[in-house]
Amino acid sequence: MGKGKFTVRSITVRLLVIIVGVVIQALGMAAIVLANLGSDPITAFVQGLGKTIGLTFGNAMIIFNLAFLFAVLILNWRIIGIGTIVHSFTVGSFVDAFMPMISNAIGSDPSLPLKIGLLVLGTVALGVGLGFYQSAEFGAGTPDAFNQIIAKKLGLQLRWWRLIFDGLMIGGALLMGGVVYFGTLLGMLLTGPILGPVLNKMAPIVNRWSGNEDIAVETR
Repeated sequence: MGKGKFTVRSITVRLLVIIVGVVIQALGMAAIVLANLGSDPITAFVQGLGKTIGLTFGNAMIIFNLAFLFAVLILNWRIIGIGTIVHSFTVGSFVDAFMPMISNAIGSDPSLPLKIGLLVLGTVALGVGLGFYQSAEFGAGTPDAFNQIIAKKLGLQLRWWRLIFDGLMIGGALLMGGVVYFGTLLGMLLTGPILGPVLNKMAPIVNRWSGNEDIAVETR
């Protein structure tokens, strides 16, 4: 079936890696939200969105992803991959599944040191999960795909547009009641530096497991 990334073996391996990444990412997001010390910009925005429209965090995440998926379909559907679709429909459901588990484990009134530990571990898990997901190279997440398109259309470097996007997410979070605090800064500072090395380490491994050793890996 097909060539390169589109053999049965390659698709199976890459989908499994995507699911592992989504699960780790969702675990991290659930931990960050329950720490209640501030979230990365997107998580904070989704948290506020859920409060505003009366949905669980996970369902609000699905709506958020679907909104960006729709925008990307209009702007440049070619950037969408299998992973984009899988991520859009699954990460929110996994977050909702993990929230009660973590909540039961930490109790109704966790201490500040426990909250800080939960925040740090959640942020690390978020970066690791995103690194796993992106190492499958089967389509960017919907916000990332949207940001790539908009940065190109505006003629801006992605990192500068991403700062603007994060600022918009934080502004929206503040307006809708999302928690913006220490954890927001931590997420902005740590997620990228964790994601990059995980992605660089995993991408060649995924290619090898997939039988695609000949596919070049771009270092991030």
